[in-house]
Amino acid sequence: MKAEAKWSPQVLRLSFSYNGVDSEKFISRWKRTEISEDIKEAKVRHLTYTDPVTQLRLLVHLKDYKEFNAYGWYAEFENRGTIDTPIIENILPLDLTLSIEDKERVFLHHAKGSLCRMDDFLPITTEIGTVTDGFHNTVDRITLNAVGGRSSNGTLPFMNLQSGEGGLVICVGWSGQWMADFKRKDSALRIRAGMENTHLLLHSKEKIRTPRILLLSWDGNDPIAGNNLLRRMILEYYAPRLKGEPVIPPVAFNTMYAYYQKKEVSQEYELKAIERSGELGIEAYWLDACWYGEGKEWWQEAGNWFVNKDRFPSGLKPIGEAAKKKGLKFVLWFEPERVRKGSDIEGDHPEYMLRTTLDPDTMLFNLGMPEARAFITDRISKIISESGVTIYRQDFNMDPLPYWRQADPDDRVGMSEIRHIEGLYAMWDELLKRHPGLAIDNCSSGGRRIDLETVSRSFPLWRSDFSDVPGLSYGVAISVGDQSQNSGLSRWIPFHTGAAWKFKPYEFRSTMSSGVVFYYDIREKDFPVEDAKRAIEELKSLRYFFLGDFYPLHPLTVSYSDWCAFQFHRPDLDSGFAVFLRRHESPFVSMEIGLKAIDPGAEYEISVASGFETPPAKRASGRELKKINIMIPEMPGSALLRYKKI
Repeated sequence: MKAEAKWSPQVLRLSFSYNGVDSEKFISRWKRTEISEDIKEAKVRHLTYTDPVTQLRLLVHLKDYKEFNAYGWYAEFENRGTIDTPIIENILPLDLTLSIEDKERVFLHHAKGSLCRMDDFLPITTEIGTVTDGFHNTVDRITLNAVGGRSSNGTLPFMNLQSGEGGLVICVGWSGQWMADFKRKDSALRIRAGMENTHLLLHSKEKIRTPRILLLSWDGNDPIAGNNLLRRMILEYYAPRLKGEPVIPPVAFNTMYAYYQKKEVSQEYELKAIERSGELGIEAYWLDACWYGEGKEWWQEAGNWFVNKDRFPSGLKPIGEAAKKKGLKFVLWFEPERVRKGSDIEGDHPEYMLRTTLDPDTMLFNLGMPEARAFITDRISKIISESGVTIYRQDFNMDPLPYWRQADPDDRVGMSEIRHIEGLYAMWDELLKRHPGLAIDNCSSGGRRIDLETVSRSFPLWRSDFSDVPGLSYGVAISVGDQSQNSGLSRWIPFHTGAAWKFKPYEFRSTMSSGVVFYYDIREKDFPVEDAKRAIEELKSLRYFFLGDFYPLHPLTVSYSDWCAFQFHRPDLDSGFAVFLRRHESPFVSMEIGLKAIDPGAEYEISVASGFETPPAKRASGRELKKINIMIPEMPGSALLRYKKI
């Protein structure tokens, strides 16, 4: 698989139509300039193309990450003329053609997004071919896209193309309605990605941006090599940092379960949660959707962003102060983009709303309107300052696409979405600027807005709504969902967390990642305090391995009769751990498996624990770890293998 031409800034991997003509037919005649600079992580090129007739300017910001053999870019269109431009349409920041041998097999590794299902983030492999050998089916074209305008709703915007001795990781950084299309014809594979629908003119002095694209090349026969390069690159250059270190999601306690079950929320009740959190070793206290408004159901109060004084007569400041005294982060929930009819903001500022006839009772707050964005940023910022919030949690429980499309006139299709997404990034960047040390938790109905742009500003503390209150009715099956979400998402991004309902090793290891969320009420008398403490201690002892490489050790399914097994490895430490999970209907007592990234000629110290107590370490050769037998008599049950090169 070879690119149509050697990569260089002279070869533009972007396409669009202008006044009905494809860009490849005229872009070479536009005036071109280039400004280059070297920054810490990359060589940066700013490429400018200007139409001499209409003064439309295309500006491409390209980063060459030589360390990772990767390229990242996005583009801007600006009308520098005095009148409206002709129509710009089908704007695709990625339009690349690769050469393919006739019999060369090409596989696209991709993943489901979140839809509040057991199989959220389950990996998928699709072969892109032109023939069928009689044993399996191939397709010559596959198109992936978001559902409803949220980037990881239904489909994750991270892909890994494999062919021959290597491949190409493709990431789309756009928190709205993106698409990626792969079409094979004859000896060529064309890859296109960008917004799903653009057909717009620009007014004089008006400017828009495109989605961000990242391409990362990898070598070898195992596509997980590409995924791990992506994880490393996100950690090095994209993940939020504080004092030079990545901001790691915390072990948190979410009080929303008590609200659902008892409708009990008050300053006194929350202070008890903070006290108990400190005793358990929890790192963040999390007040979710029950602190604001006038006492109606939480979803009916969206748009009433003021503290409920019946529940918190002194405001939230005592909560933030108590959390700080206990050494806890304070997570506070908002949902600024959704506004309910009759709410405070809808009544005072109806001009800030986008509406649709599909749901007249729910409006989309227009972050694309500068004055609206300034208003909501100020209101949120004030609450953060007054309450001592250290993790700002932004939820988004609606599909924005119908609102954007209804707001667009025929000659501005895509403009409402562009302005909204630009506004989202501007609001988050402004909050981070105003509040040094602030972290952002990106939820969106549980993991439905995960993309390259959001992971550069935030992490998802709640990767799937499958973990919500109905999870109790799933019984042991909820752990199967946790395993799918945890192992599936870890292939692509290093930071995310999910909910823990139970604190026995099997259930806890099914969901733990670099952090975890305690959802069962820690204030209950029957809460398993000692189990929870041991679970937290185990996670903290493993935490920095989550910053390493991830390896699936067994095909991931949601079958109750399968095992799930995965490994985290730190190449810089020559050590790591592996988790083995025998599900509740699995008839298999043991599994023979080979650890990854092991030196067969070296000696290792290892331990294998079924419970939270770590047994004494013993020695094993690397050759033995390449083919080790793990036994789990319990059904369900788990084993944690730790290893360190001697």
